[in-house]
Amino acid sequence: MRLQILICGVGGQGVLFLTRVLGESALLMNVPFISSETHGMAVRGGSVISHIKIGNFNSPIIRSGQADILFALSESEIASYGHYLKNKGSVFINSTKINNQSHCDATGLALKAGSTKASNLSLLGYALSRDSFPFSYSSIKDAVRKTTPKDDLSVNLRALELGHAFTCGNHNLPPKIIQSGSVTSSHL
Repeated sequence: MRLQILICGVGGQGVLFLTRVLGESALLMNVPFISSETHGMAVRGGSVISHIKIGNFNSPIIRSGQADILFALSESEIASYGHYLKNKGSVFINSTKINNQSHCDATGLALKAGSTKASNLSLLGYALSRDSFPFSYSSIKDAVRKTTPKDDLSVNLRALELGHAFTCGNHNLPPKIIQSGSVTSSHL
């Protein structure tokens, strides 16, 4: 498996935790994993990006137009980081505008699970139900169990489950495939 994933959001949305979950899942599957994070402002609300490479890579940094998958934990971050997505890459966006199959109200689902802080896992669950997402539900669930503090485990697992069920129950379509190397809100 060779895969490049970019996660973007703002401070406090769980970009780094989502990176840990994906990394732990890769380790459980015995697949090499490297990552690098960039923090915008050192305060809650500043931009945070995580570059993840799974497979045999020498550098963790993803070049523009090379990400296979882009997670946008905040829809507003697409304008700044959408250019990382490759032609025909998959994008998963936390948004209340459910106008196509790349959008999921992950925050709303996380609230149903018990905490809006679990929206990153709702969005991951949403991605897991897509054929194009190369991780199994069980490997991610095991990774969530290993990386989550005991007090948050039931909420995190429920958020993952609700994200997965949202897609299965409401959108049996493949993820949004972007035909150009750049993503803007008009493409989505």
